[in-house]
Amino acid sequence: MLQPSRRALLLATTYVLLQGLPALAQDFPSRPIKFIVPFAAGSITDVSARYYARQLTTLAGQAVIVDNRPGANGLNGVNALLNAPADGYTVLIGTTSTLATNLALYKKLPYDPVADFAPLGMMSTISTVIVTNTQSSIATLQQLIEAAKTAPGKLNYSAGATSYQLMGELFNERSSVKTAFIPYKGSSEALNAVLGQQVDFSVLDMSTALASIKGGKLRALAVAGEQRSSLLPDVPTAAEAGVPGYVASTWVAGVVSAKTPKAELDRLQKWFAQIAAQPETKAFHHGIGADVTAGGPAKLQEIQRQSIEVWKRVAANARIEQL
Repeated sequence: MLQPSRRALLLATTYVLLQGLPALAQDFPSRPIKFIVPFAAGSITDVSARYYARQLTTLAGQAVIVDNRPGANGLNGVNALLNAPADGYTVLIGTTSTLATNLALYKKLPYDPVADFAPLGMMSTISTVIVTNTQSSIATLQQLIEAAKTAPGKLNYSAGATSYQLMGELFNERSSVKTAFIPYKGSSEALNAVLGQQVDFSVLDMSTALASIKGGKLRALAVAGEQRSSLLPDVPTAAEAGVPGYVASTWVAGVVSAKTPKAELDRLQKWFAQIAAQPETKAFHHGIGADVTAGGPAKLQEIQRQSIEVWKRVAANARIEQL
């Protein structure tokens, strides 16, 4: 028979161990994680999200489900995140529009793109490219500018989202021209418009335009990046083509609710950084016309702040009517 002191010690030890079992059983994650994508399946955001979902499934040891919530300039997806429990199990795969340009486009945006979210990290960056049909007489960026100055407001461009309209307006601003925006429902329709010569040029993301450029159907006049794209090394940057300061790209990033507990947030940030650092991540995104941006949460916050500042100014200067 155990002595009272030893029995007390055994009971105390057992109590401590039992107290620890719930925490161990509920160690994050103990169930599937959900990625909310505010755009349709097949979009560059969706493709990047599904790649990260596969990688995170391996790292976290739990399934990662991709839930597409397209519509309303990404608001459907944002609302789905903000209405879910802030426990780390729901991640928004945000973009330039949901995390930056919407602030410039809405009179009263029903969420704060900065304060309402905690950053996990950048996932991919997609360069913007200005293109014309190969049958067009406009073969260089300078020729496009000259044509626009000869007939102010007559040349038009296609864009599949308001964020690309802003990029077109930034081009107008930096090159001191006026061209007209023709809206289309999505990047594929904007692409088809320039392929069908329904517009004079188009402002497209690299992933949408790349196949048509390499197939000889579109002519790339310039890449709106700080450096040339490795996907189109012979195409000059806008600065090299005579329009300094024209830098525009879209990006995809992971965020969670700002109310997410620190332990869960730290773990998700660590996993996102691990995925971004994998060589296969760079290779995968390169294959779909995108790049991987290093830097983690701090880099995402920096890019987000810069994007908000630029696009709010461009929208105001172009007098784009707010929603």
